[in-house]
Amino acid sequence: MEVYTDINNPEYIPGTYSIYTSAIIQQRHNQTIQKKRRKNNINIKNSNFEDQRYLSINRNYKYDSKKPLNSIPLLKTRYGVILLPQPTNSINDPKNWSILRKSIHFLILMLITSFTAAVSNDASAPQDSINELTNISYDALNNSAGLLFISIALSSWLYGPLYSLCGCRITYILGIFFSLIGSIIYGKIKTTGFVFGSQILIGFAQGSTEAQIQLSLSSIFYRHQFGSVITIYILSFSMGTYIGPLLANYISSSKDFRWVGWSGAISSGIILVIVLLFLEEDKFKTTTTTHNNNDNHLIDVKSNESLGYSDEKWTIRKRLTILKIQDLNSNFIKQYFKLLKFNLNCFWFPPVLFSGLIWGLQDAILTFYLTTEDTELYDPPFNYGDDKVALMNIPCLIGSIIGCIYAGSLTDYFILWMARKNNGIVESEYRLYFAFLSGIIGSVGLLMFAIGISKNLNWRVYYIGLGLIGYLFSSAGNIAMLYIIDTYDQLILECLIAVSVINNLIGCIFTFACSPWLNKSGTQNTYIVLAVLNLFIMFLAAPYIKWGKTWRKWTKNYYLQMIKVREGD
Repeated sequence: MEVYTDINNPEYIPGTYSIYTSAIIQQRHNQTIQKKRRKNNINIKNSNFEDQRYLSINRNYKYDSKKPLNSIPLLKTRYGVILLPQPTNSINDPKNWSILRKSIHFLILMLITSFTAAVSNDASAPQDSINELTNISYDALNNSAGLLFISIALSSWLYGPLYSLCGCRITYILGIFFSLIGSIIYGKIKTTGFVFGSQILIGFAQGSTEAQIQLSLSSIFYRHQFGSVITIYILSFSMGTYIGPLLANYISSSKDFRWVGWSGAISSGIILVIVLLFLEEDKFKTTTTTHNNNDNHLIDVKSNESLGYSDEKWTIRKRLTILKIQDLNSNFIKQYFKLLKFNLNCFWFPPVLFSGLIWGLQDAILTFYLTTEDTELYDPPFNYGDDKVALMNIPCLIGSIIGCIYAGSLTDYFILWMARKNNGIVESEYRLYFAFLSGIIGSVGLLMFAIGISKNLNWRVYYIGLGLIGYLFSSAGNIAMLYIIDTYDQLILECLIAVSVINNLIGCIFTFACSPWLNKSGTQNTYIVLAVLNLFIMFLAAPYIKWGKTWRKWTKNYYLQMIKVREGD
């Protein structure tokens, strides 16, 4: 079964992998037989139900630098779950970091995620204050939101090669620096040019986290943990998305919009210091070899100088280096543009297209309901002020938390359950089963919000609708991210860059189409179309569940070629 983890094996298929060892599957099979025999009162005293291979496996592998090399298992597992990707024996491998180091790293990454999401979403909140103090038109402000999407898409693509060439820290430092400058410009807005300039720079801040964060997370966590990890990532992103505008509305109503910019600049400075002093470099260069395990199956192993057992611990200076450039010479520019072009090669992969479509629709829906709140709720019969509009982000956040649990952590348990029924083998489409309920609930939420606003129904109707939309936002994001990470685990950065470009271009298109569409069709009719569109896209999971493995086979050769090109083979 472990052949599915070796990319050189003829049976290998991207997105199909072993998560349980053969011994564990045999043990569970024996336990099932044992229960049946007990139920039927069959004498089992002389029966040998214990699989000796199971007993020989280190059921709870934990890195220990003091452990002798010959006592370290070749196949590393925890309670029968194969650790993927396999950790090396190096003290510098991020997967071998202590719990404290991993926790600090993880918390800083989530802080960056929430902050950049907040900064990129709070700019449109105090539009009334900007219009009142600068006479910049609402159309110009809406256009700046479209420019923001373009900037995010472009920057996520431009940042891509930096990880391979320089490590992760430089991308986060650049992103927060752009946030600092963009926030300062926002605080000094005088003309439309200031608005556009600030949004372009803030887009470059958000772009630094669109794909790099997930890659950093995959450096310190194992594959079977991704559901829970991406859950927290999406939750952090959602908190920034909803809390950012909430705070911006309160700041602009108590002072003016300029303090939104100054607050962002101050926060950027603080986070920049935290990243410089505490965020470690998580890029660990490995090479791939293969070996036979006890089941005579080949399995991928990451190695670095004989599995890195004799590696010396990196110094603080090396762990906190800003530029981890492997070969700083005239080839750097050439390599950068080679990788920039290289990252475009996976745009046509069916899982990438589907994930980009799902995530892009959520950006579009976000634009629509924020626009509806700005154009409908300030006027009669609602007469909301900035504080009430700001509070409408709370039900979105509550729904988002529930959606994260549903499509994130719960899918990890579901995959383990499905794997036990499939001889320990996981198909990446297993996570797509969760798309159907998300699609239904999300569409119901869109209809409740639109009809509640159009018909001036009780406030609970459209507040609950917003909660369901928040549920859709986070659950769809989880599904999209995890489907890609599970399918193309060795091209996470490249595939997520493609997803980012696709979803932000969709967001840009719908941003420019939003106001004209609402003005022409009305709120209720527009949201009916959005609800049907959402249901259609989320239910595309059905053909992917049926034919997704076949489509993944089509991409296998291209996927393997991309891995070889990136590694310089």
